[in-house]
Amino acid sequence: MTQSWLSRELVQALGAAAATVIGAVTAWQAREVTKLRSRVEIPEAQAVDDKLRFRDALRLIRALQQHIDQLRGFLRVHVPGQEPPAARYEIPQSLRDEL
Repeated sequence: MTQSWLSRELVQALGAAAATVIGAVTAWQAREVTKLRSRVEIPEAQAVDDKLRFRDALRLIRALQQHIDQLRGFLRVHVPGQEPPAARYEIPQSLRDEL
């Protein structure tokens, strides 16, 4: 009885079946990895674009803040006794560290 389980044909058939299953699983995994890579590329490109836009926004905020400071100084010099109006905005703490 044990000799029938150890026949060369049966071992070859089991090996071929195992190789087929492993090949199918590997092919499925390769397709899934390809799909995931394409899904990751989109957010990565958006992150790069967002980072550049954020950097540009920070530069603009810095320039506008400097312009506001210059205008307030100009008003103090040329309109003595009149204090410029207080700013109605507050720079969020998350941006204050960047500025």
